[in-house]
Amino acid sequence: MQFNLKHIIITSLLSYSLLISPTHATQYSGINKLTFHNAANNKHFVGNGFLLKHNNKLYAVTVKHTLLEAKTPEMKTVSIKNHIRDWRIHPNQSPDQYVKLGKLLNADGNEAINMKILEKDWLVFEVIENKSPLAILTLRSTPVPAGETLTAYGCSYVNQETCQQDIYTGTFLSAEPNNLRIAMPNLTFNKLSGLSGSPVLDNQGQVVGIVSNIMKSSTGEGFDFAPANLKYLKTILADL
Repeated sequence: MQFNLKHIIITSLLSYSLLISPTHATQYSGINKLTFHNAANNKHFVGNGFLLKHNNKLYAVTVKHTLLEAKTPEMKTVSIKNHIRDWRIHPNQSPDQYVKLGKLLNADGNEAINMKILEKDWLVFEVIENKSPLAILTLRSTPVPAGETLTAYGCSYVNQETCQQDIYTGTFLSAEPNNLRIAMPNLTFNKLSGLSGSPVLDNQGQVVGIVSNIMKSSTGEGFDFAPANLKYLKTILADL
């Protein structure tokens, strides 16, 4: 199913609200702050990101479709080196507590920035400096069974003046080729734009996906929350 482009490219593609809490004791995610070589293109908040440890190596990750919003007319492919001067992740309202990102490890000069990037919706960065309170997360290694509770942590654009980290909880339904399908009541398109890039965690605090998309419900009217699963991410990490 195709969605209105306006709903999709504003770095969220989804909104949902089963449980929203103003804060959480552990800070799992922060917002993306992008500084371009041309300062006119700077973005102080373009989705969320988080820290991930894999094979004793620290990475910063976010969603690839942030580039749909952040790209300049000169940016045609998933290659940011000559365009973005500085990329940081920090808790909302706390820019001094930042993670400074380094090389984009899955840059691809042949991959166009278009809607197909949703099929591989992860960006993986080296970490140059970590002055943040963000938790360092790890990947879940076992499949998620139907009925398990999953939770996303992050900030949306509409709540950016007050949000530290909101909480969104749903029930896992099934696996799709590139996504997880999660039931969340009151799923809408517009309330929580900007949440993309937030981690989706199981009850043990392990990463099972990243906020990315929505899908038409397979059980009736409405939509299911559809974070990107770990398949593409694991291919990138394996190559590293």
